[in-house]
Amino acid sequence: MMSKANGIGLFLICVLFLACGGAPAPAASTVPADELDAAIRETSDYLNKQLPKGNKLVILNIQSDFPALSEYIIDELIANTVNDKIFSVVDRQQLNTIRAELDFQMSGEVDDNTAQALGRMAGAQTIISGAVSKIGDLYRLRVRGLSVQTAAIEGQFNRNIPDGPVIAALVKSEATGYGGGAAAKPAGQASDPALDIMAQALGIPAQNARDPADPAPVPTPVKEEPKVYKAGDTGPAGGLIFYDKGNNSGGWRYLEAAPADIVRKLYATEEGVAIEAQRAVGTGKANTQAIMVQANNRGGGFGWAAQACDALEVNGFDDWFLPSRDELHYMYGNLHMRNLGGFSLGWYWSSTYSGYESYLKRYYWWGENFSDGGQEALIGNRDSGSSSKTQCRVRAIRQF
Repeated sequence: MMSKANGIGLFLICVLFLACGGAPAPAASTVPADELDAAIRETSDYLNKQLPKGNKLVILNIQSDFPALSEYIIDELIANTVNDKIFSVVDRQQLNTIRAELDFQMSGEVDDNTAQALGRMAGAQTIISGAVSKIGDLYRLRVRGLSVQTAAIEGQFNRNIPDGPVIAALVKSEATGYGGGAAAKPAGQASDPALDIMAQALGIPAQNARDPADPAPVPTPVKEEPKVYKAGDTGPAGGLIFYDKGNNSGGWRYLEAAPADIVRKLYATEEGVAIEAQRAVGTGKANTQAIMVQANNRGGGFGWAAQACDALEVNGFDDWFLPSRDELHYMYGNLHMRNLGGFSLGWYWSSTYSGYESYLKRYYWWGENFSDGGQEALIGNRDSGSSSKTQCRVRAIRQF
């Protein structure tokens, strides 16, 4: 028979065995992957297979009604691209600088022309953009790659995402500021409410939560100063700045010359064209518009200097016009005399048409000789508009 002492000893051994691992341990607590993060990862995997390897990408914008959600998706796409090491990517600071210069929001709509211009400014080959929209209890994510060179769509990924905890937190959040992260906050500093909601939904303790008695922090808006140009600087369209008005009155401050001349010499207009065309800085655009009214009444004005400028497109910019007399002279002095712009030593057309010998009722189109800076009324007929076979060089300009 077992003694009482032996029975007690056996009981203690069993208890010790169970305490030290004889019984199975409870399963470790896990947090399932969020559907939004999984969808972003699938998007990156699709782009990795679809786009030309080694391209430089600019992850531009995700259009939506929820800025925090847009910025989260952009941030994750950039992180995936950097870590996958299949493409290079425009960094956040450069993207922010370009975004401010072209004045668009990460969650706003950006047309293809603006996207291409931005891609060229960033030196990228592919633009990544998309949209996320709410459809009932789902969110529809669409992401596409657009060729900077041809504007062709190189690939598009679509995915429906359930309304998970991360999306719910981002949709409720009013936090903005692309490039910001969820870095830990110093003790005592108020946390982002969106991050607290997200942490609670995922079962993660919120750190440095704000005392409910304290008022919510008010973010201080950061005013981004517009870029300042000087004569000789490269402008947004890839040409050269040659005039600074000093203010934005009339919706523009700078004049930019196109990177090169129109490829061939052109006529001013044709016989019988007579308009009110001024000489001062700031009038070239209106002069060109007035000439184009006449051009459109005469078969389109093909072969006219103003029409060639009006039809010009350079690096995605199509707002060019023929300079007035004074605009042309500033281009001569601030660029050509400094050996900038690649101008020829010859005559260039202006858009100015005015009387030269008013008592004889003669009217002329004006030009400037870039050999010496001299301006002359080149062609004109008594009592009528201009008529001549004179051809001159043309350099278009634009305002911004």
